[in-house]
Amino acid sequence: MGFARTGALLVGVVYLAAGLIGFAVTGVNGFITNGDDVLLGFDINGMHNVVHAGIGIYLIFVSQLGTAITEGALIGGGLVYLLAAFLGFADESNLNILSIDGELASDNFLHLVSGSAALAIGLISVASGAAAKRTRDPLEQG
Repeated sequence: MGFARTGALLVGVVYLAAGLIGFAVTGVNGFITNGDDVLLGFDINGMHNVVHAGIGIYLIFVSQLGTAITEGALIGGGLVYLLAAFLGFADESNLNILSIDGELASDNFLHLVSGSAALAIGLISVASGAAAKRTRDPLEQG
């Protein structure tokens, strides 16, 4: 299993665990309410837990497919998380449905870091695969 697939699997397991543990904190009531439930310093609600669990399942699934699919999923997912960070920083009301409170909410910084990491893993894997193809014997490339 290569760099992208291993990265997607590990990140997927973390996000799935965060979603499931989040439900232990929030329960299933008040699914989209902006309450006071917190997991490791991050505001959460049921909808936030579903998003994390869904992304975790998605990354675990794509990590079992081909490298190119996994790279695309990491790049796309990274861009989505960077968009979430941008929306969160831009206006405190943009992500209230996910219980993200304010421009300086810790969730926005986590989304910035995790989006950047996913994007970097995907792009590094693409670049290393392209470099490996360029260094092969020209007669093998046929």
